[in-house]
Amino acid sequence: MRTSTPLLALFCVFVLKIGGILWLRFATSLNPTYTYEGEDYPRAWPIPMAGPVHMPLENTVRYALDSPDGELEWDAMTPENGILHLGKHKQPFSISMFHQLRCISLLRREMLSAQKTNQTKPDDPLNTHCLNYMRQQLFCAADTVLDVVLGPLYHPLVAPEFFSCKNWEMVYDAVRKNQRGESH
Repeated sequence: MRTSTPLLALFCVFVLKIGGILWLRFATSLNPTYTYEGEDYPRAWPIPMAGPVHMPLENTVRYALDSPDGELEWDAMTPENGILHLGKHKQPFSISMFHQLRCISLLRREMLSAQKTNQTKPDDPLNTHCLNYMRQQLFCAADTVLDVVLGPLYHPLVAPEFFSCKNWEMVYDAVRKNQRGESH
């Protein structure tokens, strides 16, 4: 009986060590800290998010393609070009939402330029980048919400009723705080 006591004690120490290591890994993964230097940053900006919010599909008079007010509204969607400064050394980052909005706005401007000048730039590297980036983002989201199809199938009019979205206002609030130097 006495020879099993040291083995039991050794086993208990081993279990406690493994348990402690696992607990430390789990505890630090719940609240990781990042330097935002080199590769030491999270894959997504860790800001509080609530939601979802519901957005009806509607045609809007805002975001006109070719008007001074529309231009201002498009630009306002990416405050300070959508750049955040994170960490002690204020490393610049963008978030995908702003990257996508910049790409849509760039493609909108290119479309208007092509209408006015009758010249297109399909091989422009930035246009190609934006089209490819948006294509990848759409595949990544793989949105499976069913949209009602109206009209003939050879040229369908698709009419979703509403979108269920992440709360983009919380993103804008966090960005404004960051750009004023109040966070991260």
